[in-house]
Amino acid sequence: MILSSQAAAALARIARASGVRAEPQTLIPAEIVLELSGEAVRSRLCIFTDASGKEHCLRPDLTTPIAQMVASGALPVARYHESGPVYRLPPRGSDEPVEHLQLGFEWFGNAGSAAEDAEALTVALESAQAGGVRAAQVHFGDVAIYHAVLAALPLSDQWRDRLRRAFSRRKGPRELLADAGSRAANTTGLAARIGAMAPAEAEAAVVSELAGLGVEAVARSAKDIADRLREKASEQAPDAASAAAIVDYLGITAPVGECVSALRGFAKMAGLDISGALDVFEERLALIAKLKPPFWSNAEFSAESGRRFEYYDGFVFELGRADALDRPIVSGGRYDGLISRLSGGAHTASAIGAALRADRLVEGARA
Repeated sequence: MILSSQAAAALARIARASGVRAEPQTLIPAEIVLELSGEAVRSRLCIFTDASGKEHCLRPDLTTPIAQMVASGALPVARYHESGPVYRLPPRGSDEPVEHLQLGFEWFGNAGSAAEDAEALTVALESAQAGGVRAAQVHFGDVAIYHAVLAALPLSDQWRDRLRRAFSRRKGPRELLADAGSRAANTTGLAARIGAMAPAEAEAAVVSELAGLGVEAVARSAKDIADRLREKASEQAPDAASAAAIVDYLGITAPVGECVSALRGFAKMAGLDISGALDVFEERLALIAKLKPPFWSNAEFSAESGRRFEYYDGFVFELGRADALDRPIVSGGRYDGLISRLSGGAHTASAIGAALRADRLVEGARA
């Protein structure tokens, strides 16, 4: 794709801070994207099946293939910038193009400091400004604070992991907690009683109950049924106070100048020690304020920022027109765990990046 003058100016600003240009492959294994974001994204992918039955897809973004190259050792850990077409099928009823030009950067291996977060945000916003954007608003958040809230609550390991994954899934934490409450209310006293028994005792109770009903176990043995009841009982769904704290946290929104006090106030009211995550958050905001990036003075914090991309695990931000926040011009954030996930734990590297949609730079130029 030929860059417009606006896109070329934006990319030039990115390149000054972002090392060498990366040239990621256009066709990538579909399983990589599906593993990262779940089957729900399949309807948005341009997927092909080869003669062996393996699925491939046209890259839906530039971050995933570049991170895969770093994870495999095809690229060293370093700073990169990129531009090129990406492909996503539009949602039903949308007139979005299947193919659009993306510009961006991916920075790997600088220990994930607050200073790097501040620099990355500034580069992304200055690039948008260089590309002609004049009227837009920043929305930002920090997925690490959500993880800190979960870590501070008395949750089972299963539920803590489930709620972490739910943050970016179609059935988010609110729906997951509501479903758990509904299931708990519908659990019979018998199922709860058997679930609390020792293995042999639970199996004997299942046999006794089936005999009393005059039926036999079909497809699953009495032991299998007893084991499943005990497994469900051990999952320990979040108590009402923990569920309420999670929902309260997710509802937090505040202007940039008020978000620290809002978050510390929430932690105090909920009785949660998340001071470590909040200290880093506050340090980052102070560093950003010193850099004075464009569009930042009216930025808005939202605890749910970052849900659009499953691999984000820290600071996240978007820039878009106030009347079209579902069409961001810039999306970016930290994804320190992605290299480990893509390499099966063989390699690790901190990472932060941002992507700009070239076709939306013009929209942002409207006053």
